[in-house]
Amino acid sequence: MGFSGSGIMFAGLSSGIDTEAIISQLIALEALPIRRLQFEQAKLRVRLDATDQYKSLLETLRTASRDLNTSAAFKTIKTLSSDPAVATVFTTNSALPGIYELAVSRLAQAHKVATTAQTDATSALGLSGSFLVNGRAVTVDAGDSLTTVATKINSASAGVTASIIDGGSGNVFLTLTADDSGADNAIAISDVFDDTVLQSLGFVTGSASIRKAITNGAESIRFNDNVTAVGSLLNITVASGNIQINGTNIAIDFSSDSLTDIAANINASGSGASATVVTEEVGGTTQYKLQITGASTPTFTDTNNMLQSLGILQRAAGNELLAAQDAQFTLDSISLTSSSNSVTGVIPGATISLLKADVTTPETTTLTLSRDAGATRVKVEALATAYNAVLDFLDGAAAFDADSLVTGPLFGDSTVGVIQDRMFRALLDSPDGITGDYKNLLAIGIEFDSDGRMSVNASTFDLAVTTSLSNVTALFSELGTFVDDIGTPINDPTISFVSATSATKPSGLMGYLINITQLATQAAHTAGTAFTAASTQTETITFDGKLFGSSAYAITVDVGSTLDDLVNQINTDSKLKDLVVASQSVSNGLVLTSKVYGTPGDFTVVSSLAAGNDNSGIGDTVMSAIGLNVAGTFNGESATGRGQVLTGIQGNANTEGLSIMVTGGLTGDRGNLVYTTGAASVIEDALDVALDFVNGLVTTSSDSIQSRIDDIDDRITGLQDSLVRKEESLRRKFLVMEEAMARFQAQMAQMTALLNSISSTTASPMGF
Repeated sequence: MGFSGSGIMFAGLSSGIDTEAIISQLIALEALPIRRLQFEQAKLRVRLDATDQYKSLLETLRTASRDLNTSAAFKTIKTLSSDPAVATVFTTNSALPGIYELAVSRLAQAHKVATTAQTDATSALGLSGSFLVNGRAVTVDAGDSLTTVATKINSASAGVTASIIDGGSGNVFLTLTADDSGADNAIAISDVFDDTVLQSLGFVTGSASIRKAITNGAESIRFNDNVTAVGSLLNITVASGNIQINGTNIAIDFSSDSLTDIAANINASGSGASATVVTEEVGGTTQYKLQITGASTPTFTDTNNMLQSLGILQRAAGNELLAAQDAQFTLDSISLTSSSNSVTGVIPGATISLLKADVTTPETTTLTLSRDAGATRVKVEALATAYNAVLDFLDGAAAFDADSLVTGPLFGDSTVGVIQDRMFRALLDSPDGITGDYKNLLAIGIEFDSDGRMSVNASTFDLAVTTSLSNVTALFSELGTFVDDIGTPINDPTISFVSATSATKPSGLMGYLINITQLATQAAHTAGTAFTAASTQTETITFDGKLFGSSAYAITVDVGSTLDDLVNQINTDSKLKDLVVASQSVSNGLVLTSKVYGTPGDFTVVSSLAAGNDNSGIGDTVMSAIGLNVAGTFNGESATGRGQVLTGIQGNANTEGLSIMVTGGLTGDRGNLVYTTGAASVIEDALDVALDFVNGLVTTSSDSIQSRIDDIDDRITGLQDSLVRKEESLRRKFLVMEEAMARFQAQMAQMTALLNSISSTTASPMGF
């Protein structure tokens, strides 16, 4: 019988038959279907790997196509400065070619002032009091050292940098350097009321004079608003007092007077001076300044440093290291100034960096901006490289050897055939609606060898870009151009082409007639009742709706707030300032306007006060503000609006996915949109379809192969489980056979022994 122990099988001990060999051969025969499945699976894995490689190469090709499917790819400008030590120039794609003569007489520089020489940087100065730096208060204690004062100034975020220059004992200085260059950014410093810290340090000296002169008057520093008490804005405590303008006393109280109040006091004083509050946009934030003017420049007397605190007057710098200075230069003999040495806007789409100047003999250089055909060609060459890489891969992966009948893993794959055919047609076809001398890529130097591989003839291509940029652009990218009924381009900044999809069809030379039936509007709410002079109750105003996404947002309006306070609170709130604009209606009511056009900007406002309460900021308990989306049609086909963007609806025969932006203008016919698709846009669209994450041709092919591999895995697992059961059954049967033979052999042995015993007894004498 057989015996199995510790993984070793002893078989055929009774029968002498090699049962293990028999079982192995029987199982091997039963396993043939598994080996056939494993072979099929191995072929599928090779095909899946080839499909994934093909997909990766197509993704690279799509990226190269996408880089060319934009007009910006063809508007690259290269720049040259004949003397880069004088100035350099950087451009964006909106710049146009041109040659400019630049002469620089002054460079912009940041204002820099210093104290007089101090003993050291660490000893107590023995000074106490407050001073202002650009409207930011700094308070000094008697134990503060020069280093401590520098730290306090830097912590005030006043637009200056305080530093220490240590030249040894008795030769230590505290310097202030403006963060921004230019005359308008000169440092404004003043002691508060009768404090003398700045004077004691030697920052200021002499009598006060006008800090920033304007025509027949003077201008203050910038303030964050015009309705809050100036003392609060400056964060200083100052007693009330008088200023004199043209010899007339004017009472000012910083603890309660806002910039608007001070202007009103001056205008009512009979001094002959006129005061107004003007606004200025700085870094996207509205700033307020007080301007005081007269028939001629008024005279100012400031015994309490109040006009100095406002920045109308300022004492001279005791130790000015660098004067605040604008850059002065000419461009093609036109005199210009700039607060910065980085000059933008003078040449549209370009930034000039001024580096060297001379007042007596201005430093000169010639700035040349020209089309960079080479940079565009590099992008086209990248497309050729990516396209050729696909062909090189398919030479093996989709090949068929007629002699050996060996095929590549992608041979006969219909997906590959469809994709390759569409791409090759895109490279050879003449796009619909193209105007100009060049009708296809072959005409601008794109060449194909006998194997279909793509290359670029540099000289032919560069000439085409230089002489016919718009024509070349249209051969590659998708373009939307608005023209009138006779094909003349329309220059209308309020309507523009945005994008299209693979479902959008080229329009041909006549274009698609664009008809606008409704312009987009911003959701707005105007309070139904006037706001009283001062609120007598705390109010919570809650904002909600599409504009605010998934969560509402609330602000608290404090007791005593005026309408000006509420408007300022909303416009400076960290979240609201990016979503709505608050203003004041002619009837003294709050106006809220969404910054987003159309229904995406819809919002609601809810007040915690009862409806009709004059102290309610919104004038109603609940109010909805609804915007309108742009509406219209494309060549009679339906379109849907979202904000200012109008898009052709799904199912349109020609304009599905076509999108334009309408920011203004009139309703009615707005011209014809000529939409063309170049080679890069067609390839990109084709590959978008092929590589779509869910339904793409390559994606579904890959998924199908993987599904078959997984199915074979399941079948192999099932067959392997069946073989295990088959092997166990055979072992049990052979074991039963061995056991039966062992019993038979034992019985035979017993019978043989018995017969031998009988035979022996018969042969022996009987004892006589």
